[in-house]
Amino acid sequence: MKKITEHESHIDKNVCDISFIVSPTNVNSEYMPFYFLYLAGFLEKEGYKCEIFNESIRDEVDYSKAVIAYLKRTKPRFVGLATFVTDFEQSLSLAEFIKKETGITIIVGNAHPSICPQDFIFLGSPFDIAVMGEGEITLKEILDNGLDRLKLSKIHGISYLDDGKCLTTEKREIMDLKDCGMPAYHKIDTARYAKPTKYIIRRMPASCAVIYTGRGCPFKCGFCAANSVWNANSCPEGQSFVRKRPVEMVIRELEILEKKYGFDFFYIMDDTFGITENDVTEFCEAYRNSGLTMLWAAETRVNSSCFKNEHLLELMKNSGCLQLDFGVETGSPKLLKIIRKGITVDQIYKAFALCKKYRIRTFANILLNLPTETKEDILMTDTLLKEINPTFVSVGVTQPYPGTMFFEKYIKKPIGREDYKNLNRLLPSDDYRMAYHSVSLQKLLYYFQFKFGVYTPFEISVLKSDRRYWKKIVCSPRRFQYVYSFFRMMIAAPFVEYLQMYRNKRMAEKEDPMQ
Repeated sequence: MKKITEHESHIDKNVCDISFIVSPTNVNSEYMPFYFLYLAGFLEKEGYKCEIFNESIRDEVDYSKAVIAYLKRTKPRFVGLATFVTDFEQSLSLAEFIKKETGITIIVGNAHPSICPQDFIFLGSPFDIAVMGEGEITLKEILDNGLDRLKLSKIHGISYLDDGKCLTTEKREIMDLKDCGMPAYHKIDTARYAKPTKYIIRRMPASCAVIYTGRGCPFKCGFCAANSVWNANSCPEGQSFVRKRPVEMVIRELEILEKKYGFDFFYIMDDTFGITENDVTEFCEAYRNSGLTMLWAAETRVNSSCFKNEHLLELMKNSGCLQLDFGVETGSPKLLKIIRKGITVDQIYKAFALCKKYRIRTFANILLNLPTETKEDILMTDTLLKEINPTFVSVGVTQPYPGTMFFEKYIKKPIGREDYKNLNRLLPSDDYRMAYHSVSLQKLLYYFQFKFGVYTPFEISVLKSDRRYWKKIVCSPRRFQYVYSFFRMMIAAPFVEYLQMYRNKRMAEKEDPMQ
């Protein structure tokens, strides 16, 4: 590794300290690369020059070539990558290409390196440093100190190669979120993400930004690696990893998104939004007093404070909330306990009934292949969905990702770097089956997708939107983009998807998985 003198870039302001490169699998996502936006915002606040590369190039080889051309032109001191298990191979391939063509020092972070840094730091690896947990302060210290091994050993929250072995330093302390600064939206083509899409507020075409009002999660769902990621940090005894951003910072970010970039909607992607009454009240009142007009949706839980104190739901509705998304997962009380979801079937019924009362759209996520799942459990989920009648349903096949309780408890076969490709985004290999029944997971997936309208010839769920949504669309400067999106997203694309899936539907019907 090339040794870089301390604060080298601060001598020449034209030198880029770090270029963040979006993974080839995510470069065409409707979601902005918010992890890089927050990191770049913090580092710029501290005086460093950062760039984010995410050109919309669909071909992976062409994308990699464009990355190399960009790096040779800008010559950053460091390259930053982020990866999850499902794009490990693509990130590794890109890192190898970058290292071969440029020799630039590569730093990798996000969930997978936080949980398994040894997958990235090994002899012959193109990655030089793995960052575990929160990256803001850690990256600042790396940029401060360069690659001096003695100084690296004193930086908390990293792994690097030392005498041929993966050396991991002490855990990084959690930061005060008031120190984060604003996400660096000016570093990306924000107009590209402001185009209407139906994939953020599910099945509702919207020019929508994703925001976070806090970090951390107090729950321990067996399928989720969030706690393993946050546990990569250290926390003062007696304190929680769950932290909220100052509400004035959140409102300032929303002002930027609406007034500078022209977004019509925003989506709160916190793991824990609505958990405490104070959080909901503080945010909704601040937002109503801000004079901003964006409408919004959020990811929450059926046991959140919104459904213990009904007036909070009314407050959310009156402040512009259109939709709430829930991890319902299953209709089986037994499975809810096994997966440590921390909710009950009664709470699911109550939450959906209250949303209907206040005319708030609902999104229910369901998981198949849960540990010990039987046909009886599946029938319970089938019945639950029919009775709560969500606006939209999403169905996924559970995958035992590293860092989850499911991976530790139910996966007996050793797994290495070469096996991560089997943990794909749709269906895991049979080696990762946790259900007790013998029903084809693929057929079961098709059964639920078609029965509950995940694939339909026309996107009719948007017609269930209330008048606030339609008023926002009509008054939006993007109204002509919405007209185009309604045709493409509600009629053309769904019809094509439906035709493509029709063969799978017929295959599923030949052998009814529910019989």
